[in-house]
Amino acid sequence: MRERFGFDPTHGFDLSALLQVGPPGDEPADLDSFWAGVASEAAGVDPVPQVGAWRELEPGIEAADLSYHSVDGVRIGGWVTRPAASGGASGKDVGDAVSRVVVVGHGYGGRDAPTLADVPHDAGAVFPVARGLPTRSEVPGVGGATGVHHVLWGIHSPRTYSHVGSVADVWLAARVARMVFPGARQVSYVGASFGGGIGALALGFGDCFDAGVLEVPSFGHHPWRVAVPSTGSASRVRERVREHPAVLRTLWYADAATAALRVRVPVLVLPALADPSVPVPGQFAVANALAGPTWVHVLPHGHCSGGDGCEDAGRAEAIAEFLADVWAGPRMPAPAVRASGSIPRSAP
Repeated sequence: MRERFGFDPTHGFDLSALLQVGPPGDEPADLDSFWAGVASEAAGVDPVPQVGAWRELEPGIEAADLSYHSVDGVRIGGWVTRPAASGGASGKDVGDAVSRVVVVGHGYGGRDAPTLADVPHDAGAVFPVARGLPTRSEVPGVGGATGVHHVLWGIHSPRTYSHVGSVADVWLAARVARMVFPGARQVSYVGASFGGGIGALALGFGDCFDAGVLEVPSFGHHPWRVAVPSTGSASRVRERVREHPAVLRTLWYADAATAALRVRVPVLVLPALADPSVPVPGQFAVANALAGPTWVHVLPHGHCSGGDGCEDAGRAEAIAEFLADVWAGPRMPAPAVRASGSIPRSAP
């Protein structure tokens, strides 16, 4: 793999070493008050969700276009899905009948359609597109399919940074989920890569979700993230930090591993042993810092583009089992670390 990328995507860590990686040792003294201010801003926004006409997405599942207001006057686009109406049920009846909803994040490429792979068939789902990313929430001059502009957008200060606004977008998506599905008793979050890192921040500094799934989460342990090579958005941040070291101050406010210290809800995290795009010590820093009941399913590779050993056959099953268990409530099994088997991990 070193020959392919020009560096070792494990950065010399094996599983035993990765399980010892913690969050950064320092954090801003006003971190919690900063995020409380952002949460207050989000709470003051009326999302005014607009849901388009429902249509069949696949057998048994309907989808509709969605848009809603977020902080900073940004209008967020996306989709919402639900189990298909039956027996002549009205849209309102279906919304009342859906008791569990998933807000689904995405990677740095944005999204051009809802993807149902990790959504239980009896659940509703909201698929927001983060501000500045294609295809529903683009902002002129920002974003792009690779996220190279988005990751630097507003990085000169914590409040203007794109990731802070993106967290607010996720919080508002959770509120929209409860508006579209008034019968929802539980709202969970599922996100990978960019969506995994933003999800850790949303879970850590907000109280919108009952549980979360974070796959190959980005933005963990920024001091390490900008010190090593990668092929993802971190490479652009690394370049910017070299030119302007002061931007590290902004990153302190948006570190997914620091946020994980504040997460109290059940979380399944799926970090990888090797990943060229998101440095793996940062992924495990998030996993190891989670302060609530934690399940860790270790993937062999993250951001893998195909080939032998690229897929983890147990990934989808781990997510489905976790959501089923967390929604069932008290019968959840003891937390564990899983890597082609199970390594027990004590609950925090």
